[in-house]
Amino acid sequence: MSGLVEYELSDNESDNENNEFNLLSVDYKTDEEGESEERKENSSEEKLLKRKQFDDLDDEHVVISKKRESILKEETPRKDLPPLPSDFLQLYPGKKDYTKHIDDPSKHQGRIRSKPHVEGDWATHVYVDVTLTEEADHIINKIEELAKEVVSKDGIKIISCIEDHQDNNSLNELDPNGHCEETKLHISLSKPLFLKYHQIEHFWNKLRNGFLNWKRFSLSFANITSFSNDDKNRSFLALEVGKGSNELKSMVDHVNKVAEDFRQKPFYENPRFHASILWALGETSIDRSLCDAIKETEYFESITQHVFNIENMVCKIGNKTFTLDLK
Repeated sequence: MSGLVEYELSDNESDNENNEFNLLSVDYKTDEEGESEERKENSSEEKLLKRKQFDDLDDEHVVISKKRESILKEETPRKDLPPLPSDFLQLYPGKKDYTKHIDDPSKHQGRIRSKPHVEGDWATHVYVDVTLTEEADHIINKIEELAKEVVSKDGIKIISCIEDHQDNNSLNELDPNGHCEETKLHISLSKPLFLKYHQIEHFWNKLRNGFLNWKRFSLSFANITSFSNDDKNRSFLALEVGKGSNELKSMVDHVNKVAEDFRQKPFYENPRFHASILWALGETSIDRSLCDAIKETEYFESITQHVFNIENMVCKIGNKTFTLDLK
């Protein structure tokens, strides 16, 4: 406990302590006297039990009673209210749906959450933007076209991680493993993190303070390779970072420290920084043979010659995006 609590012995408790020596002798009492003594013993045991309960309580779950000598007890947990009837919800179309969240993979190109949705958890992801020049955008478009042509023979559907390149522009949210699904490519600096609402502002402030004096830097891609997510149910075609890896590693070190303060998992121990450009369902849908086919084209050499400037750090929390411009 954070404070001291003064606990006074009642007269009955003092009498009980003084009378402990009398337990060595046999005393025959009337029925009325016996019942009175039993009540005293029960009262003493009850107070000792209350003291123990008091000592065992945690500060976060204590409600202080104004009544003298009353036990400090845990708050009675609130029971969840029953869901509102569907007939009632239909009276207010367009309003917030208070029914239980149900994942529907058919609405997300077959993707399945790696972590079930938990009410009150805000999915959080830290990354840096990679702004595509018009020429780089054109090259990646050509790589996508080639990749789709190669895998279509096996009946595999490939989806772009770049919103403007997608056949279905409704795909505009962060996937469970932090791969890019926004207009710009991005490079992850964290695993998916899950914050409570009251932690959001504190988390962002700690994260931002570590990057206030961070300088902008440039990077380039040295390889094109395939990755699979942690659940092994999706595969990705990605551009792997060459120049700029050291700067990204330093950024990850700070992100990990902040994540640890909030009891979140750190990033991979030996990260291979990359920007995903395509994804498909299945662990081996995008494999080395596809990467080798792309490396034989002029597009691979062209994209590795490009230099990209990293000008900001981004933190996406739920549907909110926080951006800090680097110096």
